[in-house]
Amino acid sequence: MNHYDFIIEQVRMAGKLLMRLREEKFETMGKGGDPRDVVTSVDFAVNDFITSKIREAFPEDVIYSEEGSTAALDAPHLWTIDPIDGSSNFSRGIPHFAVCLAFLQDGVPEAGAVYNPITNELFSFKKGGGAFLNNKPIHVSEEVELKNSFVLFHAGRKPEMREWGGYLYRQLLEHAKKTSNFAGSALDTCFVASGRVEANIYGTLSTLDIAAAVGILTEAGGILVTENGEPVPLIATPQRIIAANSTAIADALHAIL
Repeated sequence: MNHYDFIIEQVRMAGKLLMRLREEKFETMGKGGDPRDVVTSVDFAVNDFITSKIREAFPEDVIYSEEGSTAALDAPHLWTIDPIDGSSNFSRGIPHFAVCLAFLQDGVPEAGAVYNPITNELFSFKKGGGAFLNNKPIHVSEEVELKNSFVLFHAGRKPEMREWGGYLYRQLLEHAKKTSNFAGSALDTCFVASGRVEANIYGTLSTLDIAAAVGILTEAGGILVTENGEPVPLIATPQRIIAANSTAIADALHAIL
């Protein structure tokens, strides 16, 4: 089985597991003692399920996961997992969360998927082969004016982000058509890829966690850049990013940053 087909099969199975465990009593806790950085027992169960499947099918490959597994991030064959991107939403019954799985070859996303089992929407990509929503091709919006754009914005939990976040929110209220915060970075990025919104801004985001969404955005014609307009590296360290449908929208957002 090729990597793409394997990923599609595993995220759907993981979604079924997630939905079953969602109906049972599960534990919610804070990472590192921070009650606002939420993780649940379902995150760990889904993570263990996907990890075991990868090790069974590709025993020589390296696995990185947001929930606990360490990895040599420069490995030529690297899998990245976020078992529930949007754990806070999941823990509160808000249906905006997803299972994320990607395969990277020499640091470049080759295939991946982002699956919301609540809506049964499965975003996916093949490097050089396009981006898809439930097997149908998707593409970013053609809007080039910020005043007509929908922008998703999440400043982050860190205290040092508060002043910047407040300032940027006011700027977006003035310059964008609509500003929202869905708090699910992978799905938010897929919404840019599918043309539902024009941009997604995150104050602190580990791009490696959502490598699948990054690949989907790129294949759909979008861009992912830093606050300085430079290409965003795929790293575990949180960074400030802009996912946009075009250079025109990214430049307009840089102007008000």
